[in-house]
Amino acid sequence: MTSVRRRTLLALAGTAPVAAALGCHRTPPQRADELVCAPKSTMTEVSQLGGWPLVYEVNGRPGRFPIEPTFLGLLERWQQHWLDHSGLPAHDQVWTYGAWVDGEECTSWHGAGRAFDISRLRRDGIPIVSCREDLWSVMDDVALRDQHRRRYWAMAASLHLHFAYVLTYLYDEAHRNHIHVDNAVSGTEMTRFDTGSRVQNQALQAICTHLWDVPVEITGEWDGATRDATAAVLSQIGASGHAARGDNWARLLTASVGRAAD
Repeated sequence: MTSVRRRTLLALAGTAPVAAALGCHRTPPQRADELVCAPKSTMTEVSQLGGWPLVYEVNGRPGRFPIEPTFLGLLERWQQHWLDHSGLPAHDQVWTYGAWVDGEECTSWHGAGRAFDISRLRRDGIPIVSCREDLWSVMDDVALRDQHRRRYWAMAASLHLHFAYVLTYLYDEAHRNHIHVDNAVSGTEMTRFDTGSRVQNQALQAICTHLWDVPVEITGEWDGATRDATAAVLSQIGASGHAARGDNWARLLTASVGRAAD
């Protein structure tokens, strides 16, 4: 059974966390770990992320989710960065499709407990950030739709700073209702920019377009237009050069997180 089909069946059943398949993506030169799935007994089972309750997106109920302990710490590090830099009110719930799954085919980092699917950050029952692009992209209220998109990409910028592998709705249809992150490539380190990474280039193009009003075509390629767009954004924050130069990748992403509250 494919991971996508398994996710669909689980969503219909509403009985277990849903796995997001990694799919086919060129792994950046930062060598990825070899995928080795692990049993549930090796995981830490958690009901909170950094003190905030985890809620299962499929049924809207608080849940407990197995996850690899070191990866859990990386998620908590990311969440604190988001709270410190986004300028948005703190969320009181993290909605998710889950982390570890029993991967009989061992084709996804969910099977190792080193992947997490985020669907929403909520406060008082209202989304602070929604990764449900499948819902907000069809809203009639243009202003609200644009706000959702801006907050989505601000949070994606924060995730890209911490994890080299971040799958958004630009990646494929299966990721329209969540953002997938794993640390297969970046390990425990903060990320570096790889000009050959489809997902990182997509992120730069969307961030320039939706957060900085510097439109650039979403190609997933490090092309001249993308290089120029990142240079224009960096100029706005007092930096020089483009995203592939020096520490400009981190500078651009960090500044973009702060656009969430605009």
